Amino acid sequence: MLTEEEITVEDIEQVVQDEAFDTLTDEQVGAISVALNDQEDDVKEAFEEEVDVFAGATEDYVPSGSNVSVEDRRAIIAVQSAGVAVAAGAGAARPKPPAPPAPTAPGSAPTTGGPSQGSRSRND
Repeated sequence: MLTEEEITVEDIEQVVQDEAFDTLTDEQVGAISVALNDQEDDVKEAFEEEVDVFAGATEDYVPSGSNVSVEDRRAIIAVQSAGVAVAAGAGAARPKPPAPPAPTAPGSAPTTGGPSQGSRSRND
């Protein structure tokens, strides 16, 4: 029997290509993945080529090139997705800016909305 320190890429390839590997339960695959957590990235990569580590059986496994487990990675992604959804929702709730004024007909003066100068009488 191999100890964790003796696991090689060839060992992993032999295990995952064996017909019996397909009959393992999720718990058994999870136990194998946990045993690989302290192995070199090349050993982990050999395992990851054959096993979908995000399929649910390997929640405690730390993939090659990572510092967090599959379970923690799922939590991080969920939090980030929620943050994006909240930010997108907040953007959708903002009021629209006012529409620009309508263009005036050719030949007419634009109005400012203030009182008309021509109809006022002077009170001096």
